[in-house]
Amino acid sequence: MSNDIAFLSAGELLDAYKKRSLSPVEVTKTLLERIERLNPALNAYLAVDHEGALRAAQDAERTWASGSDVPLLCGVPVSIKDLIYTSWLPTTHGSLVFKDYRTDYNSPVVDRLLAAGAVVLGKTNTPEFGLIGETRNLLRDECVNPWDFAHTAGGSSGGAGAQVAAGLGPLAIGTDGAGSIRIPSYYNGIYGLKPTYGRIAHDGWKGAPYVSHQGPMTRTVRDAALIMQATSGPDDRDDLCLRETPPDFLAALDAQRDWKGTKVGYSLDYGYIEVDPEIRQAVMDAAELLRGFGCELIETEPPRREAAPGAGDFLVAEEVAYGESILPGFMEHLEELTDYGRAAIEVGLATPAWQYVQGVRRREHWAAATRRWFEPFDFFLSPVMGVTAPRCDKPLGLGAPGKVWPGSFLPIFNAAGNPAASVPFGFHSNGLPLAIQIAGRGTNDAGVLELSAAVESARPWKQHWPPIAEREPASIARE
Repeated sequence: MSNDIAFLSAGELLDAYKKRSLSPVEVTKTLLERIERLNPALNAYLAVDHEGALRAAQDAERTWASGSDVPLLCGVPVSIKDLIYTSWLPTTHGSLVFKDYRTDYNSPVVDRLLAAGAVVLGKTNTPEFGLIGETRNLLRDECVNPWDFAHTAGGSSGGAGAQVAAGLGPLAIGTDGAGSIRIPSYYNGIYGLKPTYGRIAHDGWKGAPYVSHQGPMTRTVRDAALIMQATSGPDDRDDLCLRETPPDFLAALDAQRDWKGTKVGYSLDYGYIEVDPEIRQAVMDAAELLRGFGCELIETEPPRREAAPGAGDFLVAEEVAYGESILPGFMEHLEELTDYGRAAIEVGLATPAWQYVQGVRRREHWAAATRRWFEPFDFFLSPVMGVTAPRCDKPLGLGAPGKVWPGSFLPIFNAAGNPAASVPFGFHSNGLPLAIQIAGRGTNDAGVLELSAAVESARPWKQHWPPIAEREPASIARE
């Protein structure tokens, strides 16, 4: 049975705990051993908390044995992206400058996971300050894709994506300021949800405080709903979080929804983004699938963001201010930054206040235009990226001048705050995963989960595991 543990979802683990066919300690020991074997090749984790995870698993085991009510995620392993604060582990932000940085408190999402009984395995790898769409920094080697080590795991939640895909834990918490949950979820062939802005109270690195989200990265949609159920809701530590009571996400998945008449906008390229032909076909196939559910599909192009004057993105100015606020003297360590981290800071320093204010106004205008455009639709379907996971030796970086970044499908929903998910949808002829993006109206996270689950039921993906998983003993059963 121990060889099967890595391939169980959180929901399956909870069922096994309830039946006493598995224990949290057995599961945690198995995953820690697997991390020890496979993480040196993947670089998915920056820190692994062996002792703390085992203590938490022992506590969970006693809770299950007590016969009393157990919390929602009791004994289920989870990882935390290393931009999110944990009081008992360093929060490096993927940077040498912060390699020993600690807080005396946890981010709200961590406190809620602990209250739900989750077992934190460790902190996952991230590019410096979450700045780019691949996961390389100066702390350890690049995080690679478990489907093909020559390709990137994506970013900025690349460690989380590789971890879940390779069976190094069923649940992960990522962050998303311009696609950082959805990109690595797509590249690694797992499910990732960027919730409504403010649905999960946010703390930790806030270089982009008005567009950054925290959310689940999992193998199944129901596992994502479990995380949403455990972590959503207002918290006084986040002045920008939603104050409304969140819906019952698990009950929404259990409901038998009739999709007839549901209006779904869709676009293959937003009217200007270059897209691989097989990715275009995947979106067309997904549109046909939704029609089969009874949805009404309407082709549309979302509003484009007004181009900014000058060379830099105004958000990097916020990186400077936030870095200096949490670590006084931060500006004295610029030589210890990555090439892209230093470049971003330098652009931020050179950005005048008037240009920053104009950038903020352009973002607000784009967000308002997006909300108006979305009004006729219940959901929106598109590619996640215009390409499959690039090779590590040919990174996309921050985007080449004069060329549209193939991830331009994503930031629109960070600006507008809509929930949006990367939903696995087969494989490219190159062997790498494909996915579609499903976005919902303002606060309709439950609806995005419901539609994602309908796609999952029609086109299941949990049975697909990357080659690194297949190197495990042949006795592992795969349905």
